[in-house]
Amino acid sequence: MKVWLSITTAVLLVGCQSVKPLHPVVKKPEPQPALVQPKTVEPEKPVKAELAIADDVLTLQAWRDFRAQLLPTTQDQRDALLRSLTSSAVTQLQTLLIRLHPDSPYSVRFAAQTQLSDRLNTLPKGLADLLRWDLAYNQKLLESESAVTALSRLNAQHQGRIERLNRQTKDLQKKIDALTQIEAKLNQTGN
Repeated sequence: MKVWLSITTAVLLVGCQSVKPLHPVVKKPEPQPALVQPKTVEPEKPVKAELAIADDVLTLQAWRDFRAQLLPTTQDQRDALLRSLTSSAVTQLQTLLIRLHPDSPYSVRFAAQTQLSDRLNTLPKGLADLLRWDLAYNQKLLESESAVTALSRLNAQHQGRIERLNRQTKDLQKKIDALTQIEAKLNQTGN
């Protein structure tokens, strides 16, 4: 019986497979994963540091950049920049830094040095510390120029004394030569 049961089951299975279904089998397409559009991230625009009386990092960078851009300028460019500045606390500080430029005349730098020194006490600590470098550099430059001026004056005084002593030496030499000639004449007439 087991054999008959197996044969019957096999015939039924073959018969079921040979019968065509009445409705066609429609395969549904598998849903495709939704395409994820990457978000276009715009790069952050660099923040333009502006000069201000503050000691945040961007402001200190702006002052550092201002000083770096100022150094290679000519006197005419600095004068034009001074004329273009309006009156505010920031521009007053800019004016002092422009006047501290190493190529500015001694008297201009000396006045700016004094004004900046007084002004540092009112500035925020970070900005004051940054500008103390300029103040210290200018102070050393002023001292060096004062020493050179003093040495030049002293050198000129010594040069004047040397010239006077040379003239006196020449005059004395002429007098000695004249006395020597007189003595030689007296010796000749005495013999």
